[in-house]
Amino acid sequence: MSDPVKQHYVPQSYLNYFTNESGNLHAYVKKSDRYIQQTPRNTGYQKHFYTLDINGEKDYSIEKMLAEHVDSLYKPVIEKINNNEPLTTTDKQNLAIFIAFQHLRTPAQRKNYDGSVDDFYKQVYKIIFEMKKVYNLHDGLNETEINQLQDIVQNEKYEVQVPKENSLKFMLDFSEKMSSMLSKHNFVILKASKKSSFITTDNPYCMVKENWSPEWSGYGIINTKKFFPLTPRYLLMLKDPGDKIFSISLSKDQVRHLNLIIAYWSDNFIYSHNEYLLKSIVKKLNKHAVENQ
Repeated sequence: MSDPVKQHYVPQSYLNYFTNESGNLHAYVKKSDRYIQQTPRNTGYQKHFYTLDINGEKDYSIEKMLAEHVDSLYKPVIEKINNNEPLTTTDKQNLAIFIAFQHLRTPAQRKNYDGSVDDFYKQVYKIIFEMKKVYNLHDGLNETEINQLQDIVQNEKYEVQVPKENSLKFMLDFSEKMSSMLSKHNFVILKASKKSSFITTDNPYCMVKENWSPEWSGYGIINTKKFFPLTPRYLLMLKDPGDKIFSISLSKDQVRHLNLIIAYWSDNFIYSHNEYLLKSIVKKLNKHAVENQ
């Protein structure tokens, strides 16, 4: 593999299943409120998204590892599902690895990670500032300068710059633990009715909190049902600890409900092989957003 500059955070091996007869994806861009059509090769990527600079040289090892050892896991499992072949424990583990990385590798997840680090250090800086004030350690600063510094700290008028290396290290470190936990769930393959199909997005790993989960709690692996659109025909639901693998056929209304959940979890792009379906889901999503303002 040559040094890849265009680095996909949604793999082509995945997006290929959501293309139309011409090999293109219909996409809705949320930030610019527009519809586009493009190939998987030109979708879901950023230049040098995983590239590291090491001693002045560009290092592409993470992108190559993902392409060779993660993205390649998807097609064999999906072909088995398409052919109604039983999945093995290895198939289940491979799909869990793919889903874990797909969740951890997106721009949305990187923003979440950077935001959590930023929040942590802002709280630490506030504590340090207050301790210095209590113990009169602001040497060399007059009262005006101390007040200005206090205003910056208390009102968070600064940002913590988180190196890309940190979020990539988190992705690599947590992927094994996450995939292991996911593989220990029951796998329910939800099949769309003949007159319906599933969409996907640039952030396709979706979570719905279990009824017993407190409102104040976050979205974690333990307290949620997980949904992941596999193809326009199939969606995977991970629910409850277990080793079962079974299928359920859904009605058109049930598929529409799940598509709204998928669209809700999108970061900036929503994808479909069907333009009419995409526009219908976006219309419902925007209407729901207005009603809940």
